[in-house]
Amino acid sequence: MKLRIHGNSLRLRLNQSEVAQFSKTGFVEDSIQFAPGASFSYTLESMSSISGPQAHYANGSLCIRVPGADATDWVRSDRVGISGDQPLESGKRLSILIEKDFQCLHGDEARDPDAYPNPLEETVS
Repeated sequence: MKLRIHGNSLRLRLNQSEVAQFSKTGFVEDSIQFAPGASFSYTLESMSSISGPQAHYANGSLCIRVPGADATDWVRSDRVGISGDQPLESGKRLSILIEKDFQCLHGDEARDPDAYPNPLEETVS
């Protein structure tokens, strides 16, 4: 699972195996270790009790939750992503986007065999 943080936006990209796991369990997690005892984890979780994507951060862990109905539709269809905004203090908003990870079309990156086939690949070739 890839996590991109830019300004007040979060984006998760999941490959086919991660989407399959999320489909079965409603949960997928990844982490990065910076040094012994210093790590950051991030999770994607399906919850039927919420109406839009939410992000929660505590104790070195980021949890992004999505509505159960959206999660089910996303994993069972060709729907690319789930998106939403979370209100923050002072009128600001956090943009949240969860996407299926497509094969990169740029020659400078290694191809991920578990990424989804890129629908634009035929037009670029």
